[in-house]
Amino acid sequence: MTILEIRDLSKSYRSVKAVKKLTLSIEQGQAYGLLGPNGSGKTTTLSILTGILRQDTGAYSWFGDAPTPRQRTKIGSLIETPHFYPYLNLEKNLKIICKIKEMGFEDIDRVLRETKLDDRRKSRFKTLSLGMKQRLGIAAALLGDPDVLVLDEPTNGLDPEGIAEVRETILLQVEKGITLILASHILSEVEKICSHVAILKKGDLLASGSVKDILTEEEVVEFSCSENPKLRKLLEPSEIVSELREENGLLVAALKPGKSIEDLNRFAFDKGFVISHLASRKKSLEAQFLELVKDQTP
Repeated sequence: MTILEIRDLSKSYRSVKAVKKLTLSIEQGQAYGLLGPNGSGKTTTLSILTGILRQDTGAYSWFGDAPTPRQRTKIGSLIETPHFYPYLNLEKNLKIICKIKEMGFEDIDRVLRETKLDDRRKSRFKTLSLGMKQRLGIAAALLGDPDVLVLDEPTNGLDPEGIAEVRETILLQVEKGITLILASHILSEVEKICSHVAILKKGDLLASGSVKDILTEEEVVEFSCSENPKLRKLLEPSEIVSELREENGLLVAALKPGKSIEDLNRFAFDKGFVISHLASRKKSLEAQFLELVKDQTP
């Protein structure tokens, strides 16, 4: 079942085009990451989808229907920083959220337990660490047991311990089968949490698909022989490499899926070349991400 369908969504702030004709489809049970550097349009997109902002052009639908206020009861969201009354304790703050959502208080125990804040329920909000404040924001979003959880940079500004705590809270919901839409500029967090990803830059969609397909660790091989130019000429149109360049006197090749360093060595040998240097190195996920979002202009 398609949970969210986005079609040619656009939003501008005067001369700044924050989102440019974004088209995406998110299925039930997916953990979908919107990944991109600051200013890529992630928060604007989520703000439109949760009814905070209105798009300039384009459309989106939740659960197969045009957006309505009733649908929001199925969607829990935390956009940017959570805001609570600092002098009230966690339980009282959540009761206020329940009243806003026009629901009873019976779900408060569950969300405090799932976010591991049950033992701090009588603590004032101002006494919480940043990580705990983020977890309380997630707890508020989970009130009413929504079908979809929308989170905007939930680990932003946290120390490693806080990041791990928030990640654990989110993964618990993913394991329960909730549909997650997570915006983040941290590649490793998207990789650890999400099954699918859309990479954004300055409002443009650069790539989308499963994390396995988009953010795979591609094998890169460096090698050389006495006749590098001749070997390169033969390799470039072959079915072995997807990219080939020269670097500090070495040939550097990205192997096509299913091809190995042994295939490259055998190809060279069959063509009469003896490789004198051959080493494998992985192309890191971070390097691939930076390549996708770097400026393409010279």
